[in-house]
Amino acid sequence: MLESLPLADIRAFVMTAEHGSFTRAAEQLGVSRSQVSKQVTALEQALGVSLMQRSTRSLRLTEGGHLLHAQCRSALGEMAQIVTLVREERNAMRGRIRLNSVGGPIGERLLGPAVHAFMQAWPEVEIELDFSSHRVNLIRDDFDIALRMGALEDADFIARPLMTLPYVVVASPDYLARHGAPDTPSELMDHRCLVGSVARWSFRSRQDPQNETQVDISAQLQCRNGHVLVSGALTGNGIIRVPRLYCDDAIESGELKEILQDWQPAAVPLSLIYHRERHRPLRTVRLIDHLLEWFSK
Repeated sequence: MLESLPLADIRAFVMTAEHGSFTRAAEQLGVSRSQVSKQVTALEQALGVSLMQRSTRSLRLTEGGHLLHAQCRSALGEMAQIVTLVREERNAMRGRIRLNSVGGPIGERLLGPAVHAFMQAWPEVEIELDFSSHRVNLIRDDFDIALRMGALEDADFIARPLMTLPYVVVASPDYLARHGAPDTPSELMDHRCLVGSVARWSFRSRQDPQNETQVDISAQLQCRNGHVLVSGALTGNGIIRVPRLYCDDAIESGELKEILQDWQPAAVPLSLIYHRERHRPLRTVRLIDHLLEWFSK
């Protein structure tokens, strides 16, 4: 019964009871007098109760009408307050934002400072920053925003590019002294390799950019944690392919050496994704804009 009662009909009845006139109620609602009359009649028919006694000059509530008016007037007032609170909350720069990202240097060195700067500007906004290694689903896992690496398959979400991450293929001098260095990507299949989430490595020839190749790597170690891959390479356990920022210090110090100098590992995009909802909270809009600006510097 309740789900079949249009809220507009109830509001028309309450407004008519308040003003004692279909005409005045119609003026308040911005509709015609006949429309209000039809809505009240439809409500009476749905309830099976007469709510008003009508004459050419006046309207008088029945006992059922008085009861419904008293309850609905209060309920509509509470609903109006709730709507106001929801609108204020949507436009307020406070509340929680749940943000998921790949961890490691990307989360720590790139995203972390951006989040800290945003919190300085908006101290009443609470950030829940999650570095889960699995690829989260924004709706199922209840996140507002996520940073993702690689190709995106979620057509239901908005994706905005943040940057492209250059990759390197490196090994320790000790490993190269013991096993030699591969000259071509295909020779990686004869080496010990430590692999993250991607076991098919893509390359482009530096001399001939049209010459691209992919190699399916047999992993001696497979781990999604970039720190573990870098530490494994540093100890001489094998060759790794990681974003340059994961090991730029080790390359500069000589602890790791770039190999396959004639071949450029494929770069990987880093993207910001979020829901397609039209009326997202202002705090979420502000954080999206902040991250886009931060990564464009």
